[in-house]
Amino acid sequence: MVRRVTIKKKQWFTDDIFGLEIYLPDIDPQPGQFFQVRVSTTYDPFLNRPISVVSYKGGTLLMIIRVLGRGTKMLSQKEVGEDLQVLGPFGKALRVKKKKSLLIAGGIGVAPLLFLAQKMHGKRIEFDFVYGAKREKDLIKKSHILQIAKHAIFVTEQGRSKMTVLGALDMLDVESYDIAYACGPKTMLIELQKLNLPIPVYAFCEDFLGCGCGLCLGCAIMYKGEYKRICEDGPVFELEYIEFNV
Repeated sequence: MVRRVTIKKKQWFTDDIFGLEIYLPDIDPQPGQFFQVRVSTTYDPFLNRPISVVSYKGGTLLMIIRVLGRGTKMLSQKEVGEDLQVLGPFGKALRVKKKKSLLIAGGIGVAPLLFLAQKMHGKRIEFDFVYGAKREKDLIKKSHILQIAKHAIFVTEQGRSKMTVLGALDMLDVESYDIAYACGPKTMLIELQKLNLPIPVYAFCEDFLGCGCGLCLGCAIMYKGEYKRICEDGPVFELEYIEFNV
């Protein structure tokens, strides 16, 4: 269903990361789901952009977006009061398990994990949050994470810490957790898979999703020996069974 909405609030977090708030009542998005956002009133660019849910409260939906290409650049030029066309939510909702959890975020992959964290906090599920980025200023929503997570670790690849988010896992007793959720660049997920953590890890897979509803097959990945569509069968999959080399 296509909905025309108005931008209520816009906020720049860094020089290339911004947030848009829109009023979208009468929906019930869940962790793992996303929206397809039309960036232009014309067919240029032709494809919509998939954007994760960061928060949803009182009918207000927050999306946080990094400028990566022409489409997201056009979105970044939208201002409060302008209209947007959004479709969704798409994707399978993640069933939040009442288990001690570890959230692992890399870069803008923090966006869908923030929504998951809020759901966990509301259900009084204990979780810790590990969040890494290239620069200190790229660590967004730190104060909010500190408010809702039991413990939080923030690292950057530049600056004094010079540590990756996966390197930060050495600071934790991973076996003390029951389950982990991760989202970040594909390279991060590949390296995380190689660690063979002793707990199940569920990865939020992000890709350039063409249609968002399973028709174009442009986002297919190999999972448990079969091709699965990130947009329709995911976007959350158990990391152990994703075949990244296919």
